[in-house]
Amino acid sequence: MTKTSQLRLTGLLALATAIAAPAAFAQDSTPPTDQAQTAQSQPATPAEPGKKTWADLDVNKDGNLDKTEAAPIPSLEAVFDAADTNADGQLTGEEYKNYLAMNGDGKARPQK
Repeated sequence: MTKTSQLRLTGLLALATAIAAPAAFAQDSTPPTDQAQTAQSQPATPAEPGKKTWADLDVNKDGNLDKTEAAPIPSLEAVFDAADTNADGQLTGEEYKNYLAMNGDGKARPQK
């Protein structure tokens, strides 16, 4: 390669970099999300200040609560074993809804 060819190649590379740089910096810094991921990370209903939603408690985001995740809510922790009908150590939303439905007014109570 001749000296002139090297200079041209270097000049073209510098020009291409200068043209591409503004486009790279103009990109939005927030990563794109799909609707399912957005819906999963948002609570179903707005929480009152100081109240925690299922999604707030679900630290590992698997959709279920284990005893550690339920611990911040004393009333939930107290009924965890009774509500976990299959005794797998994971409380699903369905198990908890069923527990509340079977206990009348929907207030969580520990089983005796």
